[in-house]
Amino acid sequence: MTFDYEDLARHFGHIWPVHVEEFTALLIALRRQFGGDLDRMLVLAIIGSRTLSRRRIDGLSYDDFTVLRRNEHAPDPINLQSIADCSGIPRETVRRKIRDLEAAGWIVKRENGYLLASAAAASDLAPMTEATMRYLVMIANACIEATTQS
Repeated sequence: MTFDYEDLARHFGHIWPVHVEEFTALLIALRRQFGGDLDRMLVLAIIGSRTLSRRRIDGLSYDDFTVLRRNEHAPDPINLQSIADCSGIPRETVRRKIRDLEAAGWIVKRENGYLLASAAAASDLAPMTEATMRYLVMIANACIEATTQS
């Protein structure tokens, strides 16, 4: 079964309210976890997306993901400037967020200057990963329900 843009457009009224409600709940949880600092969350998310890109974790279960050693493979290159460019967050703000994330033990800086999300981040933020999984389940269920009711 596939679900595409046309399916979403056709069933928008069923899926959109689920998304807004669940995404709002997820953002509230993330904001609390990051002490109100969603820029810090975004910087870590960008680093994490390079640390464990899709090609590195494709096929893993969540249990496999939770025990994965983050430094087994070289991450895709990411540094302060590329985070600023990607996110639109000013460079100096990114620098402060990186410093905060390093102090929390959630990222490490390699000798080459590239940044890597740490195993501590995965462990400490497991409740947020699970909240994200609940959000995705709710969206998937809304999509399945909408298309099976047609």
